[in-house]
Amino acid sequence: MSNNNNESISGVTETRDLWAKYMMVALGVATIGAFINSVSEIRSFPEDSFVIYTWQMLAFPVFAGLFTLLGLYPRRMPGIWELVLFQKVGVTLFNLFMAGRVTGRVTSDNPYVNIIVDGLLVVITLASYVLTKGWRAWRAPHST
Repeated sequence: MSNNNNESISGVTETRDLWAKYMMVALGVATIGAFINSVSEIRSFPEDSFVIYTWQMLAFPVFAGLFTLLGLYPRRMPGIWELVLFQKVGVTLFNLFMAGRVTGRVTSDNPYVNIIVDGLLVVITLASYVLTKGWRAWRAPHST
């Protein structure tokens, strides 16, 4: 339901919600791509790190789902935006800390790659959070 100035009941324009939806669903799709890539590489996981690589591989569909849900229902799930941002900012900062300690080839384990990938996820997720006023999810459970 919109009024004449293109704002929904939440006070966010439909255009802002639409941009955020497209960005978050795109993150979900890209994350499914990362999952598919991990599945295709499962045989190359190092034996001494197999558990952590498997954990990471199985986290991809979870984050794909979270990104998509946030895009579709940006103000219906209190705390989900903040949890996703906490994890992505944390990973980015950890990799920034580790970047000076790692030398060698550029792989998915390389902190420089993770800084770029997770850094972009932070920027896009934070932009979507602001566009949709995601903090409003903490209001009444029936809000959109």
